[in-house]
Amino acid sequence: MKKIEGNEILIIKKVFGMTAQEKRLKRKITQERLSEMIGITDVYLRCIESGKNVPNWITWLKLCTVLGVDIFEIQQKYIEPCLRVDLNISDF
Repeated sequence: MKKIEGNEILIIKKVFGMTAQEKRLKRKITQERLSEMIGITDVYLRCIESGKNVPNWITWLKLCTVLGVDIFEIQQKYIEPCLRVDLNISDF
């Protein structure tokens, strides 16, 4: 299995941030309100949306849930191609 490298991580962070911001704006939720809903600061949310920070797993799930982000779509579009997983059963 291929390790995800620096440039790929930057792309994933940017794409997730842009997706979160797009969904938030579509739902007409302010950054302040969304940050209150999921228990983070609005400063941290701005860093996530700009791709500067990646949220921890719990925050990521909260964001996806509140904003209606399809977790599997993100996985298929951005994570799996970066890994280029060879699903060879002998690897398990």
